Amino acid sequence: MRREDEYRQLANDVLRRASGERSAQLRAQWEILGARYMELAEQSKVMTDTAYDPIPWDRQKVPRR
Repeated sequence: MRREDEYRQLANDVLRRASGERSAQLRAQWEILGARYMELAEQSKVMTDTAYDPIPWDRQKVPRR
């Protein structure tokens, strides 16, 4: 999965959680987080240099023992 798709999935997850939240304050915070993930998805479209990947550790292969 491309990084853009991962961010979009995270955004959808938190927006789904926001829609079920009763507290207006918590709902707003979830929606803000979802909006930030959508921004990251848009930014990741143009980012081709993995040296600046904000979450690089999930791209590294961990040797098995």
